[in-house]
Amino acid sequence: MQRIVVINPKGGSGKTMLATNLASYFSAQGKITTLMDLDPQGSSVFWALKRPDQAPHVQLVDAHNCPHNVTRSWAIQPPRNTEVLILDTPARPDLINLSPLLREATAILLPALLAEFDLHAVANTVQHLRRLLPSQENMALVANRAPQSTSASRRGTELDRELKLPVIASLRDSRTFLQAAADGMGVWEMKGSHYRGDKLEIAKIAQWCSETASGRQEPLGKRLNPDIIALATTA
Repeated sequence: MQRIVVINPKGGSGKTMLATNLASYFSAQGKITTLMDLDPQGSSVFWALKRPDQAPHVQLVDAHNCPHNVTRSWAIQPPRNTEVLILDTPARPDLINLSPLLREATAILLPALLAEFDLHAVANTVQHLRRLLPSQENMALVANRAPQSTSASRRGTELDRELKLPVIASLRDSRTFLQAAADGMGVWEMKGSHYRGDKLEIAKIAQWCSETASGRQEPLGKRLNPDIIALATTA
């Protein structure tokens, strides 16, 4: 099972946008995809519940609203048939509580705006993660709402060098992502040539995530420890 964690302590960095677009992409490729929303705001839940009936199915785990007739440990488990699990984390997470789940991740994505306050926040997060995790080979940055300019491209290259993490994609500052989200869709599912560049960037991120998981694939149906997920919901 691929386990992709999307994390950034700063609100508005694009975590939910990235998580939902990856869920849309993998489900469109025929992968059994589960989206787990660890954020009490429930934005990923809101998106998933808006998906059209004809769209490729994305399984949903709402970690903050468990049915009363089942135990919490059962309710927050991803379904056993999950091939790709994508976790949308909250702003200002407790990285200590979240660290067991991060160690289980096959890919950790940090979306970041190319603005100084946002870069400062993500740099601090990278430092904390490096202290908590034994390996960072599965960590990468995604530039979000990046202006299409030479200076923005240069800033992405500098960020790669400063943080010693790859910047694997640059998602442009565009309304196409908002238009797709309004319909419970990802850009990969939208029609029109103006989505082409955005689709290519999402596919690039998904491919990188799959490559990081290729050396550590696990049997289908392997369960996450419910204590790990329970800790993550308080992170």
